[in-house]
Amino acid sequence: MRTFIAVDIPDAVKQKVGVYANSLREYFDNGMKWVLPENLHLTIKFLGEVNKNDLSAVENCVSQVTSGFSSFMLELSGIGFFPSERKPRVLWIGSDEGGHTLLDAYQNLETCLETEGFDRDSKPFSPHLTIGRVRKNWKLVVPDKIPDFDPVAFEVSGFTVIKSTLTLRGPVYEKLYESNLIANP
Repeated sequence: MRTFIAVDIPDAVKQKVGVYANSLREYFDNGMKWVLPENLHLTIKFLGEVNKNDLSAVENCVSQVTSGFSSFMLELSGIGFFPSERKPRVLWIGSDEGGHTLLDAYQNLETCLETEGFDRDSKPFSPHLTIGRVRKNWKLVVPDKIPDFDPVAFEVSGFTVIKSTLTLRGPVYEKLYESNLIANP
C-alpha cells in the first residue's frame, strides 16, 4: 500500500489555506490542480509502497519518535515552488516557527526507519504544505506578483501513518495509525 507519515492540519487551518488557494486561481488559469482542503497534510516522510508485514515496523518507529518529543507550535508562512519558480511543479506554503523541532523528529524517524530496512530520503527535509500541483504537460509561468499567505500557527500534537489510494478524482487518504506527542502541561 502507498504510505506516508504526516502531521494532521486542524480544520480551521485547512479552511484558511483553502480560502487562500481559492484566491490564487485567477493567477494560474487552469494550470494548477489544487489540493482539496480535506486532503491537506504536512508530509514528514513518504514511504511509497509498504507491505502489511512492514507496517508494524513503521508504527513502532512513529511511536518511538513521538514518545521523545513534546507537542509544539508550527507556523505556516510564505509560499514557494518545487523544484523552482522557473520550473514550477508544486506550489507550497512553508513553515518557520517549529520547523526545527519537526526537523529533529524527522531525523530520528529516518534513523529508526533505516534500521528497519527503509531507505533514507535522497533530498533534504523541507517542511511544507503542498497546496497545488502543476497539471501534466502544462507550461506554467509564475506571475510576478502573487498575494502572500498570512501566517497561521497551530499545535502539532502527533504524527499519523496514512495510506494513499490514487484515483481518477485524486488521492483518497485513510489513517492507519496515530501516535501523540507528549502533551505540554
